[in-house]
Amino acid sequence: MKQYSEANQASRHPPLGHAGKGGEVHISSLVIHVKPEGLAQVKARVNAIPQAEVYGESPAGKLVVVLETASHREVADLIDIIHAYEHVLTAFLVFHQIEQQGPDFEEIQ
Repeated sequence: MKQYSEANQASRHPPLGHAGKGGEVHISSLVIHVKPEGLAQVKARVNAIPQAEVYGESPAGKLVVVLETASHREVADLIDIIHAYEHVLTAFLVFHQIEQQGPDFEEIQ
């Protein structure tokens, strides 16, 4: 199995808000448990991923992250990338929804 670097892995996915084939958008939420001393570092790295945004944090070492991706595979890839970060203890999916972007879809400005 070929291993991808973090930069290559994240760059092969479209940025936040872009639909994949068939117009699907996968909206997912993660909880990431981090060693408290590494919280700022992990938060910065997660926010650097175009498909991810940190929506909440606890000084005890928890982050709530929202992913907006084009496929199930991309969700799994990003969880694997985040889980491999230094100071991350666990990263797990708590919500996943698939939205279809069709001709009636209106973008929110």
